[in-house]
Amino acid sequence: MLRSPVRLVVLVAVITAAGCSVAPDTAPGEQTRRDTSGGADRAALAGRAAHTMTALPNGDLLVAGGCDTDGCAAATNSAFLLSGTSLDEVDDLAQARDSHTAVALPGGRVLVAGGFAGEGRPPLASAEVFDPVTGTWDTTGSLREGRGGHAAALLGDGRVLVAGGWVGPSTYTSTTEIYDPVTGDFTAGPRLPVAADGLAATPLGDGCVLVVGGQSRSQVATDRAVTVCPDGSLREVGSLQTARFKHGATALDSGEVLVVGGTPDDEALLTSTELYDPRTRRFRPGPELLAGRYKLTDAVATLPDGRVAVAGGGNGVELIDIGAGITTDVDALGRRTRSFSTVGVTDGQLVVVGGYDESIRLTHTYLTLPVTDL
Repeated sequence: MLRSPVRLVVLVAVITAAGCSVAPDTAPGEQTRRDTSGGADRAALAGRAAHTMTALPNGDLLVAGGCDTDGCAAATNSAFLLSGTSLDEVDDLAQARDSHTAVALPGGRVLVAGGFAGEGRPPLASAEVFDPVTGTWDTTGSLREGRGGHAAALLGDGRVLVAGGWVGPSTYTSTTEIYDPVTGDFTAGPRLPVAADGLAATPLGDGCVLVVGGQSRSQVATDRAVTVCPDGSLREVGSLQTARFKHGATALDSGEVLVVGGTPDDEALLTSTELYDPRTRRFRPGPELLAGRYKLTDAVATLPDGRVAVAGGGNGVELIDIGAGITTDVDALGRRTRSFSTVGVTDGQLVVVGGYDESIRLTHTYLTLPVTDL
């Protein structure tokens, strides 16, 4: 596999103490947003891990929740919007949470569900919806089963599939739930063939959702993969070539899904990627990563030109060119973010937020790179 390095010099804002104040933005219709143009404020807000980053239809990125202390002992309820290089803090979540899911709904709202209030806390059943017009959160119906480390994705009919997750000590669930944004209710969906957490869910072009991998027993990955469709049907498809959990996945313009990294046992980190073809319902090998990476939820994003950016779980950012079979290195972070950083694209900027290092200390990473420079 060809590998070529790309070296960029960027500024990463880092602070070692929080407590920064933000001034209210009193522009009409934006009372709930606060300008945080100062670098220290940005770094303070970026001091989080196990958060979510969700692309909105207007091109903004919503960053929500996560843990905000070294060691991830406590979750935060803060959230902010990214647009290009600008950042606006919005109203707090009703419930502090990490390891939750966030899915953009038709019309631009975002459903946040489940997670944990902090390390060692029981999983949450609560859910809430973010309105980007007002910058506020509204509570909605609760999950039928509290869960964290689960997966969620939008079905073709506008409802949301929630799948698997951690429900108790060394206990995972095979249940799925389907959220209806019209009624605000969660209803039971089909059961997965294997109870698992650390799985990934990705929308397919036919309106169904691909659910892959996961941890089926403590430190044991599964290679099972299924599709779940709006009519409630579940179909097993070809197995992953490598069993994995804590991996990432993203839909490609071709209609395929790229599955990235992960771990088979919570110790070894995988460099392999796989491509799922919805026509054959099979997986085939993709380009190799330059370094093993895991804990990649919301850390894999497709760029406008079709390349895929991967951040977290290792050094810097990697770019995967599927067609050329090439992986390149963007040496931008300057240190290991180890896991839980997120990556997205807004207004021509690749944005990396949060993460912690190998000692589980928050890195306060807030990085923007013009996509044209990559």
